[in-house]
Parts: sequence; structure tokens; C-alpha cells
Amino acid sequence: MGGSIFSSGDDPLHTPRMPPYIYHQVKAACHAALRTMFLCVASPIEGPEKKDYGDLDILVAMETRLVFPTSPQHDVPRGVEELAADIKAALNAERFIVNPYTNSMHLAIPWPKEDSQLGEEKDSTQRYFQVDISICKSMDQMFWALFKSAHGDAWTLLGSIIRPFGLTADDEGLCLRIPEIEKLDRKKARVLLTTDPVEVLHFLGMQVEGYWSEPFPTVDAMFSYIATCRFFTVHESSPDPSQDNSTTKRNMKARPILRKWVEDFLPRVRADGRFELQHQKGVSDTSDLRVRVRDEAFRTFNVEPIYWAQLKDWRLKREPEAVKNLIKSAIPNDLDPQFRGSLLSAIKKIVMEDSTEYNLRPKISLRDDEGFYDKDKTRAFVEENWEDIGKLAFRKYSDAYYARLQSKKLKSAHENAIQSQ
Repeated sequence: MGGSIFSSGDDPLHTPRMPPYIYHQVKAACHAALRTMFLCVASPIEGPEKKDYGDLDILVAMETRLVFPTSPQHDVPRGVEELAADIKAALNAERFIVNPYTNSMHLAIPWPKEDSQLGEEKDSTQRYFQVDISICKSMDQMFWALFKSAHGDAWTLLGSIIRPFGLTADDEGLCLRIPEIEKLDRKKARVLLTTDPVEVLHFLGMQVEGYWSEPFPTVDAMFSYIATCRFFTVHESSPDPSQDNSTTKRNMKARPILRKWVEDFLPRVRADGRFELQHQKGVSDTSDLRVRVRDEAFRTFNVEPIYWAQLKDWRLKREPEAVKNLIKSAIPNDLDPQFRGSLLSAIKKIVMEDSTEYNLRPKISLRDDEGFYDKDKTRAFVEENWEDIGKLAFRKYSDAYYARLQSKKLKSAHENAIQSQ
């Protein structure tokens, strides 16, 4: 939140950005306090050349009372809402906000009193710093979150590099996206490849050792490392993302690192003519390249059966609606509304429910072995038979309608007879 979550509202707090000496002092103190409650406490590697910090991010896992229970009641896991009061007390926080959906919380903690560099401001306004704590359910989740948040905006840049190849790194891990699904449902389009940071870096062709244990000395050093991703490419015809992407434009205003990447680093490497992706040569269509990456992910992570099963399940769930629309499109629109309504109902029963009540069924199966409809055969059946089916359906509808009228008349006559007695 950049330290701003407590700076608004009815009773706002003053939460200025922290200089490095305060940030590291606060970080050490908070880690020490939280280690009395959790076995694993860590913060993501900071971004390079940070002049100040808006907040402090901390991830925790493995509550001590669960690992070393002193009574049977202590082996029951607690959610963030139950842990909040104890964490607030451990950190001497003045306020806290809990987010049970993300299993996280924000705390406002008074600025260290021993900050001698405040000078005249020391006694004028009470300062606070914001701490954001995420409670991880497992060590794997914690390792991935630390990896994904490391080096500040590093994964914002890496994510933009790998996205055109059908790859996405989300809160769970590295995922492969299914093109047929992603335009309609981004989450269901994702197939998890791995949650292992080392496997991710190897797949991206990036070096592990020496780059994920401490901050980069400079922003340019981080950019140069990110550019070692084997999917990174820049050439003369590459579009300028600051001109094409409205999201990128918004992010550039808020994130100086992204702005420097787009306005400084990319033009420099483009001018140098470096980083032309070798396996792009000879590929005329970007979709061809995406298929190559997909197939490589299949071999590397053994997810091909999962990928095709997920696509099949999604298609089967959408199949009924698609068939209904096909049936509607194969029937003339200028029919009598009642006739057309009864006709549609009847054809849906015949085609989708294998109904025999109209004594008219397809001579050949309209579905394949996997349960999908042959659209051409289905349309041909509807177009060839809708008139006959319509006559049967409308007669059935009319008979039922007049039967209901007759029933109502008989009921009304019976009631009148009783009243007149």
C-alpha cells in the first residue's frame, strides 16, 4: 500500500516514507518480535537504489505453538483474525486492519523514539510506519511469495516479457495460459507449471546463483539481469509500450523503475541491436512461437494431460449454451412467437436431451466420442426438420393450452354450482 492505508479516514495518521536507516532498524526489530510467534519470518529482497520506503513487508509461516504445542488446544491453526491481537501486541502497534481474504494485515507502529535525525520535527507530529504482514499457509507458499516480490518491480518487468508467450506468474506459481479460455476467463485459463523459483528461472534461461540473495547494486544492474531472460527481445520494429498500452502508461506514472525501463533501458538496447530472440527467426506468426513455448512447457513440467483436460472440461461446460445459440440461428426469426417458442423448446429436447416424445430423432449421432457436437451436422438437422418439428410441437402446445382452458371452465362451473346450492 506504500504506507498510505492509515493516512486517510476520520482520524488519519502521519505515515511518512522511511529513510533506509529507519527502515532497516524497524525491519530488524519487527522480525525479532515476530520470531517469538513464528519459526519463519522474512521480508522480500528490496529493490535497488531505494532512497526511502513507504512500508515494510513481512511474510511469516509456521506458528511456533503449532510446531511445539504445549497442550492439545495449541495444535489448532489460527487464522489472521485470531492472530491479529497477538501480532499487534508483539509489535506494539497502535492500529491494525485485517484482510481475511488474503490472510494478511496492516499495522501502524509508532516511529522509533531514538530517531535523532528528526531534529525539530521530533516533537511536533507523531510519526508512524506501516507494516504489512502476510501469513503463509506453507513454506512453499512463503518461498514463492518472497521470490515473486523480490527486487521490487523485477517481476512487473519479467511478467511483461513472458506474457506474449502464454506465460504468467501469479500468486500461486508460474502458469501456462490456454488461449481458447483466457479472453473469457483469465483464471480458468491458467495451468500451473511450478511453484519452485529455481525451476522457473531455469525455464526462463536465467542464472540463479548470486542474484536472489541480496539487492542489486544499481537499477541498471537489475535491468541487465532481467534482459538475460531468453524471452526478452528488442528490435527496431518493436512497439513502444508507453504509446500502446494504457496500463503501462498508468504504471509508469506511479513506478519510476518501470518508467526508466521503458524510457531509458529499452531505447539503449534497441539502439545497440542486442537481445534478438534466436528462436523467433523463421517464425512468421507470434501464435506459432506461443505454441512452441507451450510444447516446451509440456515436456519440462509434464502438464500436457492437465492442459487438454482443462480445455475439454471448459468446452464441455460451455457446449450447451453454444448449441442453444446454434439452434436459434438455424431457425427463421420471422415465425409466429408462440410457434417459434414451442419449436425451440422441442428441438432443444430432441438435440440436447435425446427426447423421443416427438417421434423424430437424428438418423446419425450429432456428438463425437468426447461429447462435443458436430456443428455442421447439428445445423443441417435443424434446418431440414424444423418445419415438421414445429408442427408437432405447436399441435402439442395447442392441445395442452385448450386442455388447460377446458379444465379451468369445468372447475369454474363446479365452484359456481356449489355456491348456488
